[in-house]
Amino acid sequence: MWSRDLDLLVSTWQGADDLRVREGAAALAALATPGLQRVTVPVPGGGSAREGGVRHRAAVMDAYHAQTEVLARHGPQRLLTLGGDCTVEVASVAHLAGRYANRLFVVWIDAHGDLNTPASSPSGTAHGMPLRLLLDADVDGALPEAHCLSPEQVALAGVRDLDRAEVEYVRRHDLTLLDASTLGVHPARLAELPPPGAAVYVHLDLDVLDPSVLPAVAVPTPGGLTAATLTRSLTALRAHHHMVGVGITEYVPQLEHDQQVLNEVLGALGLTGARPTDRAQCPR
Repeated sequence: MWSRDLDLLVSTWQGADDLRVREGAAALAALATPGLQRVTVPVPGGGSAREGGVRHRAAVMDAYHAQTEVLARHGPQRLLTLGGDCTVEVASVAHLAGRYANRLFVVWIDAHGDLNTPASSPSGTAHGMPLRLLLDADVDGALPEAHCLSPEQVALAGVRDLDRAEVEYVRRHDLTLLDASTLGVHPARLAELPPPGAAVYVHLDLDVLDPSVLPAVAVPTPGGLTAATLTRSLTALRAHHHMVGVGITEYVPQLEHDQQVLNEVLGALGLTGARPTDRAQCPR
């Protein structure tokens, strides 16, 4: 069981422009064993206008500020974030970067790069931009500019659907990329990505799984991982590194799917089973 200070439930949907994902946070929380404390972030329920090339920009910004306030109040050192869409990662990663500085290493497990800007995004949806916001100081000024990571602190894994601007960004900054086909053959390579002594944050967009395995995601993308590959990869990563944060996003629980897949993935991350305090109270 992975011990952490705080579980955040952040039911944002505006970043994906998909109302269905707002149910994901509560559904994932129902499957995961609670950490020491569990807090629901008060995010906007409605949408807002498209501004600066971003759909629902004001709502995305309001959710970010609400999440930042909760994190500042609780000050977790180990954090689980359950979304909602991928924009929930900006505040959580930025918070942990403030604690761990250059030691923080983010493993971005996702079918997509999430490296767009409002200007480069074909859709204008903010859930395609969070990693770029974490890396860059100025992303057109339309969204929070966290700029708390360097390219050396990031690796993309399971990616298979990059827009042209994202491909150029990866090449220009020499970002580490472990594609879905390579990871499928060599699951243990995920554990080779962070350097020794890193404080590891795992971003897991569930669309990294192939739609035949888990169709209940906002943007199903063919060519993804099997459940066995993902669980082996996460088990190896957790066994070899100090995990300080996990974010799980883009789950659409309303769609028909095999919940056992999620149970296996959560188990590999140490999110199911008895808490350490619970085990201590069991009779001998």
